[in-house]
Amino acid sequence: MMNILVMHERAVLARRKEVGLRSALLLLATMASLPVFAADPVSGDTFTPYASYGIYYDSNLLRQSDIVRQSGAQLSDRWTRAAVGIRMDKDIGRQKLTADASVYRADYDRFNQFNNTGKDLIANWKWALGNQFSGNAGVNYAEGLTSFDDFRSLQRSIQTQTKTYVDGSWRFHPSWALNAAYSHYDLGYDLEIQKPSERTLDITDVGVDYLARSGNKVGMVLRHIEGDYTYADINSYTQNEVKAKVDWQVTGKTMLQFLGGYSKREYAINPQRDSGVPSARLTAYWKATNKTAVSLAAWRELGATDNLAANYARNQGVSLASTWDATSKISVDGLVMTERRSYNGVSVVQGLDPLNRSDDYRNALLGVTYKPTSHWRIRAAVFRTTLDSNIPSASYSTDGAHISTRYEF
Repeated sequence: MMNILVMHERAVLARRKEVGLRSALLLLATMASLPVFAADPVSGDTFTPYASYGIYYDSNLLRQSDIVRQSGAQLSDRWTRAAVGIRMDKDIGRQKLTADASVYRADYDRFNQFNNTGKDLIANWKWALGNQFSGNAGVNYAEGLTSFDDFRSLQRSIQTQTKTYVDGSWRFHPSWALNAAYSHYDLGYDLEIQKPSERTLDITDVGVDYLARSGNKVGMVLRHIEGDYTYADINSYTQNEVKAKVDWQVTGKTMLQFLGGYSKREYAINPQRDSGVPSARLTAYWKATNKTAVSLAAWRELGATDNLAANYARNQGVSLASTWDATSKISVDGLVMTERRSYNGVSVVQGLDPLNRSDDYRNALLGVTYKPTSHWRIRAAVFRTTLDSNIPSASYSTDGAHISTRYEF
């Protein structure tokens, strides 16, 4: 791996300097020209085109271990990302349609084999029928480069993620509501070597809520998941959960959300991997001042259902996030998070068996957003990420930064 990286570095070093300077000049030119398009906000139904451009840097793009980094291999890279898109927000009677579609181009300075064009779509129909029935139906689609956290290779891997969903609530009594939801996830890759990781998830929820006059909510949720690995059926599983949920407005500035109970995952072909554990997530929101908000979360969960790029058997961690509106145009946000990720529910592992792997993941981010006008936004951020694993080759650390701008016409 080291020799390949060194040879690749020599081949593109000259080009990197030229492209990097051109990217910086293009960003400045773009930012300077944007005010020409300024316009007053339009009230009512909106169709809003937008364009964005950013420069990004990562000191360990391929997520290689410290052993590889100390060998002298060049692992950092800088890249640009340009995007155009359109947002829609339209009311039709009591129905509400929203959508956001975009396409982007990412170009890398050093590892230019990762250059790619990506697409994103988020669409939702918020429906209502009379005063008792309401819900959502929609689709999320994303096509782009696979995260280097999940695929550490010099080969380019493009992944496609699709989620379709529908949910509804029947408020059959002023204090009671029945809920049901169904969603289908699909993850695919263009590389043959990643076909065993392709999978679908079918998730069905049913539940009931008690709605207090104070606005607080207490309920129960039953969830069933069918996880199907088309090319690696040994990983296919079913998961059943029973959980209680609470939304509690403690004070005018503090709110607590809790979802917790028991989760059990079973593998038809590989039953020794079965696991069943208590599973819970608690989140606290605090509006400290009119300009400052804080959220604190703690969780212990079985598996990952929303993040299709991960499939850990047990995740437990805490996070702290905060936002500060320094002025009417400048806001600052930060996040610190730590999570223990254990495959097959193993927290203390001997040996290097990848099926019995335990990772400690940490991430910290600090960002600043400046809004010169209601249409124009500039953002800069820095981050640090580390992963310590019982498998030494899986451990890594990296730092990064980016500056980006977005204009809505």
